[in-house]
Amino acid sequence: MRCVMFGGYTAQKHDRLVTTRNAFRPAPARGERLNAMPEADRDAARRAEIVRLAGALNERLIAIRRDIHAHPEIGNHEHRTTALIVDHLERSGLVAKVLPIGTGAYCDVLPGGFEDSTGLVGLRADIDALTIPDGKAVDYASKNPGVCHACGHDVHTAILLGVGIVLSRLRDLDLLPRGVRLIFQPAEETSPGGALDAIDGGVLHDLTEIYALHCDPRTDVGQIALKVGPITSAVDQVNISLSGTGGHTSRPQLTQDIIGALGALATMTQLLLSRRIDPRSGVSLMWGSMHSGSVANAIPRTGEIVGTLRALDAAGWQLAKQLIPELAAEIVRPFGVEVDVAVTEGVPPAVNHARGVRRLTRAAEEMLGPDSVTATEQSLGGEDFSWMLQKVPGALGRLGVRTPGEICPDIHQPNFVVDERCIPVGVKVLAGVATTFERPAI
Repeated sequence: MRCVMFGGYTAQKHDRLVTTRNAFRPAPARGERLNAMPEADRDAARRAEIVRLAGALNERLIAIRRDIHAHPEIGNHEHRTTALIVDHLERSGLVAKVLPIGTGAYCDVLPGGFEDSTGLVGLRADIDALTIPDGKAVDYASKNPGVCHACGHDVHTAILLGVGIVLSRLRDLDLLPRGVRLIFQPAEETSPGGALDAIDGGVLHDLTEIYALHCDPRTDVGQIALKVGPITSAVDQVNISLSGTGGHTSRPQLTQDIIGALGALATMTQLLLSRRIDPRSGVSLMWGSMHSGSVANAIPRTGEIVGTLRALDAAGWQLAKQLIPELAAEIVRPFGVEVDVAVTEGVPPAVNHARGVRRLTRAAEEMLGPDSVTATEQSLGGEDFSWMLQKVPGALGRLGVRTPGEICPDIHQPNFVVDERCIPVGVKVLAGVATTFERPAI
């Protein structure tokens, strides 16, 4: 055995890969395998093995999650995280491919006698962190100053690694009925999202359906929240830059009032948008940053206001993007300033397919129990899994991470925490949906 360093992650390299066959118990001999079972018995055996392995892997997956949490990496810089993913997959006898952009990876788990014509089920996890300081007093807090897993991507990654280990074991037992692709996607927190790079890298080839889970602090651990149709919103970034001559505050008539123009933009743009777009589109323009000037007695020459545009439907989203430059120009015209508007394309709404929600519902109810699925609403948050759902049918589910009876801090906050019992829940649901077919209605 030898140790190799990958971007700060020490991977244990073995002359002979350690597989789940060695990690848990010897696989049955060929004559003892389960492929002669009736379908109903095979389904029951498969579910029982998923549940058993999810429990057996719990401590290992929590350790993996905490390792990732302690070493967060922002989008397109997830080199250590990618090395960790590849190492754990290889330890389970799987072959991972790093994406062409250098971070992120994918891995196919195929049953014996797999035929390409049957297609693959895709399971996706995002792996990047946020530029937010970690505010938690735990021994696995971020060691990277100013960077933190405040959106649960460490949880998503640990879950999908667990699913890979489970599927590898099912394959060894001849209990894996179809091919599955595990997709570890970088840069979800960037715009327009690392999903596009993953798609360009070929991760959707041969997929017939695709699924993902996302941590939800509003849902109790042990539950999955689902919705047919749009479950997230369209999101763009809006930057408006102003310029003028500037000058002394004692002679404003000789200058252009950059500060006044920024104030008008901050208060009027949303109001005018609301009068030009159907309110049922749920368009929201919120400013997050405004900068100009440095001293009290000088009118600045430049200024900038930055925010996000969100919309519940694609029609309202497209119309708002067309209107904002026009409205901004009209709002600042009386101030005599020059204006430049940049609307940076983000992500469209993530639209869940009815069949995908039905499949996730069935998997959750079979693996967790009949009360495990709850309804949810469309949020104004953005999610680049939407690009994948535009090309391959499937669904995004919300994974409950809140301890029942307690208040869970929201995502994108320094003190965001999860109840780690959500990890085996996610493993069971994703392994369940990946190893079942939708039975035709009778």
